[in-house]
Amino acid sequence: MTDDLRKALIVGAVITAASIAASVIPVWIWLQFDPVIDHASVYISCIVLPAIIAPTCSFFLLRAQMRAEKLARENDRLANSDQLTGLPNRRAFFAAAETLRARAKFGGGVLACAIADLDHFKLVNDEFGHDAGDAVLKSVGGVLLETAPPGGIAARLGGEEFALVGLFESKAAARAVFNQVVASVGASTCDHGGTLLSIKISLGFAAAEPGESISTLMSRADRALYEAKRTGRNRALAADEVSEPMRVPAPNIRRARG
Repeated sequence: MTDDLRKALIVGAVITAASIAASVIPVWIWLQFDPVIDHASVYISCIVLPAIIAPTCSFFLLRAQMRAEKLARENDRLANSDQLTGLPNRRAFFAAAETLRARAKFGGGVLACAIADLDHFKLVNDEFGHDAGDAVLKSVGGVLLETAPPGGIAARLGGEEFALVGLFESKAAARAVFNQVVASVGASTCDHGGTLLSIKISLGFAAAEPGESISTLMSRADRALYEAKRTGRNRALAADEVSEPMRVPAPNIRRARG
């Protein structure tokens, strides 16, 4: 017998016993004062007692259910949201990307993923402190939330790295959206204690090829991001615009972007 089944049986037994007690005790008390009960009184007790017991039990059960559902929603939020920016996290991003990939297979549009990285973010932390860095990340998260592709999502993958995914009418439409994302972030500022911090990002994106996995798609977008960083920053670059073959970094070594 599983723990869940054992708990369900115990709860059912307790509720049954409580219902019987709640019905028997009032009748027993009634009999102490009136040993002879007519038929009408029996019928009345059959109606009145359940009418009292059922709503009471339902109230406590409903309250327990609502608490459990609230806890489940909170657990889901914690498991799928970035605590600093409020954006979906890496886990939620890849789940959404897989869902959109399935839709794209049936003619839902062109699936495109992008990876964005803040330019010179380390300088912000070094000059203004990590509180300023957190404020910048929140600000960028807000801009990405507003400029995310319709029906898609923007997420924080970790550190100063963000990602976007969506379905588009064409590759040109995806390019236009991602160019606008870079422009919108570049036009924004972050007010940190009266100091306006300018924010720039570099972005690499890729449109999915038939049968391409999300991990492969993101790898191509990551290579485009690296090239965008290398060739000037503050721009969006498509994977098919990367002309030179990129060297794959050694395992477990993260490239310094900044």
